[in-house]
Amino acid sequence: MERKIKVTVWCEHNQDRREPVLSVYPQGMHMAIAEGFLEDPAFEVVTATQDQPEYGLGGDVLENTDVLVWWSHLDNNEFDDGLANRICERVINDGMGLIVLHSATFSKPWQKLMGIFPQPGGWGRFRTMPKGEKERLWVIAPGHPIVEGIEDCIEIPQDEMYGEPLLIPDPDKIVFLAWWEGGDVCRSGCVFDRGRGKVFQFTPGHETFPIFYQKEIRLVLRNAAKWLAPASVRNSSKNREHLDGKPREDLSHRM
Repeated sequence: MERKIKVTVWCEHNQDRREPVLSVYPQGMHMAIAEGFLEDPAFEVVTATQDQPEYGLGGDVLENTDVLVWWSHLDNNEFDDGLANRICERVINDGMGLIVLHSATFSKPWQKLMGIFPQPGGWGRFRTMPKGEKERLWVIAPGHPIVEGIEDCIEIPQDEMYGEPLLIPDPDKIVFLAWWEGGDVCRSGCVFDRGRGKVFQFTPGHETFPIFYQKEIRLVLRNAAKWLAPASVRNSSKNREHLDGKPREDLSHRM
């Protein structure tokens, strides 16, 4: 029997404790995101939040994660630097997949993996208002596994506008291009190769709108997790042999 893909959904669990987010996600945003994965028996899902010991990623949680799904916003700077480095190591060295949602573009793991330090207001355009804006996510890579089962576009009735220029490295693949009723566009679904692992940046997901209940969004996240998951266990001694710091050549001539 094929092993299930182990997904960890990580969330600050801050704003969703109070209004206006509480009414939209009464069980927390992480639970709504996790429910989307539990609709598919291919996944084994756990959740983690910032208020837990070791940010919910201690023990064997991070080590046993195939794909880490990340939503954060207000507390990005409060996250532990050492743990952020460990997440990057899991992606680059072990092949763990990482899905970065919406405002997690300001998170430490994302910034470290991208080699950037963007700040709100200095990285591109964004607008938010009580009613949001209609968004269409146009599929521009129709053969990519992330968009399997998705029509020409996904329409989101309300979301916070993220627009170009997004000051990010050039993606290895752009899967979605977003259009907004205000006229802006945005590279909304971007894939980056990082060492043995892959990162998927997906911009929809403002906390005051029920985007993570939308069936098309849940399908995209499941598709992405299946594609991002390592093809095999990456922690074997064979796979990590060249990462132990030992030289692989005869250096005696330098003595």
